[in-house]
Amino acid sequence: MTLAPSHAVTDPPAAGSTPTVVSVTAVLVLHGPLTALPETLDSLARQTRSPERLVVVDPGLDGSAVETVRAHRGLSEAIPSIRFVTVERRATTGYAARVALADTSDSFAAQADSLPAVVEHVWVLTADSAAAPTTLARLVDAVRRSASVGVAGPKLLVWDQPGALRAVGHQLTRSGRVVPSPTPGEPDQGQYDRRSDVLAVPTTGMLAERSVFEGLGWRDATLGEFGSEVDFGWRAQHSGRRVVVVPRATLRTGAPVDTSAIDTSAVVPAESARRQRRAARRVALARCAWWTLPLLAFWIAVSSLLAGTALLLAKRPRAAWAELSDIGALLTPWRVARARWRSRQLRRVRRRDLVGLFVGGRTVLRHTSDLIHDQVAFEPTATDPGGRAAVQPVESGPVDDDAEDLNVLGSSIASRAARNPGLLVVIATTIVTMVASRQLGGGVLDRFRSGLVGGELLGARGDTASTWHAWLDGWHGAGLGHAGDQSPYLVVLAGLSWVVSHLPVIGAPASALGAAVAVLVGLAMPLATLTAYLGARVVTHSRWPRALAALAWGTSGVLASAVAVGRLGALVAAVLLPLVGAGCALMARRGASTTVTAATILGAAVLGAFVPALLVAVLVAGLGLIAFGPGAARVRGLALVVGPLVLLGPWVATVVASPQLLFTGPGLSVWGETQSPPWQLALLHQGGPASLPVVLGIPIVLAGVLGLVRGGPRGRGASVLGLSALVGLAYALLAPRLHLGTVPAGHPHAGAPVTAWAGTGLLLATLSLIAAALHGSRGLALTRQRGGWLAVARWPVPALVIAAVLAGAGWTTWHSLGSTLSAWTDPRPAVAIDQAEGPLANRMLVLSPDGSGLRYELVGSEPGPVARSLPTPSTERVDSSAVATAVSALFAQGAAPGVVGPARLLSDQAVGFVGLRTGGSDPRLRLLDATAGLSRLGEHDGVIFWRVLPGGGASDQAVAPSRARLVTATAQQAVPVDGSHSALSSKVVVPRGATLVLAEPRDWVRHARVSVDGRALAPAADGTAYRLPPARRP
Repeated sequence: MTLAPSHAVTDPPAAGSTPTVVSVTAVLVLHGPLTALPETLDSLARQTRSPERLVVVDPGLDGSAVETVRAHRGLSEAIPSIRFVTVERRATTGYAARVALADTSDSFAAQADSLPAVVEHVWVLTADSAAAPTTLARLVDAVRRSASVGVAGPKLLVWDQPGALRAVGHQLTRSGRVVPSPTPGEPDQGQYDRRSDVLAVPTTGMLAERSVFEGLGWRDATLGEFGSEVDFGWRAQHSGRRVVVVPRATLRTGAPVDTSAIDTSAVVPAESARRQRRAARRVALARCAWWTLPLLAFWIAVSSLLAGTALLLAKRPRAAWAELSDIGALLTPWRVARARWRSRQLRRVRRRDLVGLFVGGRTVLRHTSDLIHDQVAFEPTATDPGGRAAVQPVESGPVDDDAEDLNVLGSSIASRAARNPGLLVVIATTIVTMVASRQLGGGVLDRFRSGLVGGELLGARGDTASTWHAWLDGWHGAGLGHAGDQSPYLVVLAGLSWVVSHLPVIGAPASALGAAVAVLVGLAMPLATLTAYLGARVVTHSRWPRALAALAWGTSGVLASAVAVGRLGALVAAVLLPLVGAGCALMARRGASTTVTAATILGAAVLGAFVPALLVAVLVAGLGLIAFGPGAARVRGLALVVGPLVLLGPWVATVVASPQLLFTGPGLSVWGETQSPPWQLALLHQGGPASLPVVLGIPIVLAGVLGLVRGGPRGRGASVLGLSALVGLAYALLAPRLHLGTVPAGHPHAGAPVTAWAGTGLLLATLSLIAAALHGSRGLALTRQRGGWLAVARWPVPALVIAAVLAGAGWTTWHSLGSTLSAWTDPRPAVAIDQAEGPLANRMLVLSPDGSGLRYELVGSEPGPVARSLPTPSTERVDSSAVATAVSALFAQGAAPGVVGPARLLSDQAVGFVGLRTGGSDPRLRLLDATAGLSRLGEHDGVIFWRVLPGGGASDQAVAPSRARLVTATAQQAVPVDGSHSALSSKVVVPRGATLVLAEPRDWVRHARVSVDGRALAPAADGTAYRLPPARRP
C-alpha cells in the first residue's frame, strides 16, 4: 500500500518538469457538541500527513470554543498557519466552509504563487470529527491516484462505539429514496470495504478539490445539511468529477450532546430523519431530466403512499408517517425550481452514465421487506427514544482469520422465502382455499367483481360513497329505507370497498361493496394464518411451532365453516383476534410501546364493530390490566377499556338499548337451524357446511389442556388462556339457547327462533387452546439427550397435533367449501341500473312468486345489508302501504283497457321498471302486458321486465319516474338527485306555485331537512311534498 507523503510534493519531478504540489486546507467548522472538540483537535494534530493550513470557522455559538483551539499547543506545532473566521450562526457546514475559504483566499493565494502547479484541496471537519492518524493521508492518496476524483470521503464511525458504522457514503435511489446502508450502529466487520464510487459523501471528513468545492457552490441552504451534501455530490458527478469513499480512512463523529455540561441552545440541532428524506427527494427532482419531472413526482407520491400504508397495516405509525412525509417534498416546488435554475449548464456527463451509482430496485425491495419484517416484530430487544429498534454492536471476541467471513450479502429473497415457515403456511392455506372454492357458483373474477350471495350473505350493489352514507345518514337502507343506527362495520367496509375498487387485478367492480366482501371471504383463511403467525411471536420466537399453530388456526373447522356460509363477522374476527390478543399480552408487560397500545385499541374497535361479544372479552382484559397490571400497564388497561368505546361512538348506546345486538353481528345469527350438541362444541366442532370431523378437534383440545397444566413460570399466562378458553366454551354452549328474535314470514323456518351463533365462542376457545399449547411447548425437551425417556414419551402429542392439522387441511381441500355461496348478479337490466344510479334515481319493482301470492322488493341505488343479522324490529319497519297498494292495483285491474291507475301509482313511487321472476307460461305475464302505462322490454337473468312510462302514461306533460320532481298545475320537471334517498343540491328556476315532490315514505321527513337558499321548509300535510317560494333555488 502506498500512502501520500508528508511533504507537499507528491511525486519526484522528472528532469525538466514542473513539480506538482498538493496543498490541503483543513476547515474546522465548530458545529456539533463542543465537548468533543478537544478530542477532535488531538486527532488533527496527530495526522501523519498534516494539512498546510487550518481555518477555524466560528458560528458564534460558544466563545470558549475559539479559545480552546488557540490554547491547543499540539495543533499549533503541527499546523503553523491557523486562521479564524466568523460566519452566520445557522449556516450549513458546507456553506460555512465555503464562506470561510472566500474570506481567506487572498492570504493563501500568495503562498500558492511560489509554486507554479498547486492542486489545492479542502478537508472539512466539525467539532465532533476525530479522524484516525492516517485518515488524511489515505484521502490524499485516493484523490491523487486519479485526476477524475474530485471528492473523497472517509468511513464514518459512531463516536462512542468505534466498532459501529455510521455512514459509508450516501446510498440513494434515482427517485431520491434514502437507503440506509449501512444501518447506523451496524457492526463494522469490513463488509463495506469494497465500496468505492458513490453518489455523495457526508460533508464531515470530506476532502474535495478546492476548485470543485467552490465552483459547484453551497448556495442553496433550503436543502438543509443532508440535502446539500447529496446535491453537492450529485452535481460533482454531473460535472465529470468522481465522488469516492475511502473505507480505509476512518473518522468518528456524531458525539452525543451532554445536556448537563453545556448550554443546549449553543448546539445546532441535528436534522430529523424525515427532513433528510424530503431533502433527498427534492434533490432528485432537481437533478432529473425536465421531461421526467412529472413522472418522478407521481412515483414519489405513489410509492410513499404504498409504503406508508404497508407500514400502517404493520402497526408502525411512526415509520408509516416517515414514509408519508416524503410527499412533503412535492409541496415545495419553488425549492426544486430554484435548485434546478442554479445548477443549469453544469452538466457534462449524461444522466444515464450515472446509473451505477444508484441503489437498484432489487436492493430496495429487499431493504423494504426487511424493514417491514423488523417493524412487525412484537418484541424488540431494545428501543430508542423514537420507538425504533436500537442496533447494538456485539463484540464477537477473537476469531481466527481463516474462519472469519466478511461476506454479509446473505441469501436471495427466494431462498429466504423458501425457508420462512410463516410464508410457507400462508401459501399452503392460500392453495387450500383456492382448491376448496372450486364448487362455489360463478367464476373467480365474477365473484370478486360483483360479490357473493347465499348462506348468510345477501348480496348488494354499492360503492364507497353509498356504503359510507348507509352508516352516516339518519335514513338509509335498500328500497324505501328505514331509520335506526347502523353498525360501524359499514365504515370498515366502505374503506375496503375503496381499496378494492382501485386494485388493478380486479378492475372496476360492478359492486365495490360486494367485491370487498368477496375479498374478505376469499382471503380469510390465508390472512388468519398470517396474523396468527405474527401474533404467536408474543408466545414464542420459535418459527416452526408458530407456523404449526398458525396453520391450525387458519384451517380450523370453525373458520372453514364460517367461510363456507359467509359469516362475515367471524371472518374478520379470525383475522383480528390473534393480533388483538397479542396486543393485550404486550400491554400487560412493562415497557409496552404507545404504538402497540394504539394499534390494539384500533383493532379492538374494529373487532367490536363486527363481533360485539368479543369486544366484551377485550374490555374484560382491560379491566384485568387495571386491577392486576404492573405500573403503567394500568394506564394502558384504562385506555383499552375507554378507547374502543369512544371509537364506536353512538353504536355503544344502541347496543345497550338493544342487548340482543351484543350477541350477533353480520352473519353471526342462526335463523331457525339446529346447532351442534354440547359434547361436539366442547371438541371445537361447530357443524354445518365444510366442518371438519369431530375427531380432529381432540388433539387440539388435548394439547391445549396439557399446555395449561404445565407448571413453572408460565402460570399466569396459562391461567389467562385457560380462563379465556372457558369463557369461549361457555358462550358456545349458551348461544343456541339465546333467543334473539323470530324468523319472519317469507323465509325458511318462518316462526322459528333466531339464536346466537355458537361459533363466536368457539373462535375464542380455539385460539386460546392453540395459544396454550404453544405456550406450554416453550423450552419443552423432546429428545432423549435433553429430557430422557420422558421427552420421548411426549412425542405422541405433537405428532397427533401435526396429523390433525394436516388432516384438517386435507379434508377441507378434498371435500371443498361447498356450493352454498355463488357470485351475486344484479336482477336489474343495464338500463334500470343506469337510471337508478343517474340523476333520476328511480327504482325497480322485482316481483317473485311465493306460493299462490307474490313477494315484492324495491331495488334502488342504496345498498342493503351485506349479511344476515337480526330481523328488522317492527318499530323500525317503514310504512310501505303505498307500494303495496300499487302492486295490488296492478294485478287487480291489470288488463282493464285505458286504466292507468296502477302505473301512475308506481311512477309516483319513483318505480321506473317492473320485473317478474317467473317462467314464460305464467298468466300474470299477460296481465302486465295489458296494463296501460307499462311497456315490455325483454328478459334479463330470468326476470322479465317492463318500463313504467312517464307519469304512468297518464299525460304527455309527465316526466320519467324520478325521486324528486317540481310539480305545477300544468307541468312537471325532474330535479337531479346526487345521493342516497333523494339527497340533492341543485340550482333550478322555480315556477310560481311549484311543489317539490319526493318519492320517499312519510317517515323520511323526520330524518331529512329540505331548505331553499338556506331557509328550511316544512312538508305539506300529505307527506313528502314541499311548497316552494317563487324564484328560489332548492
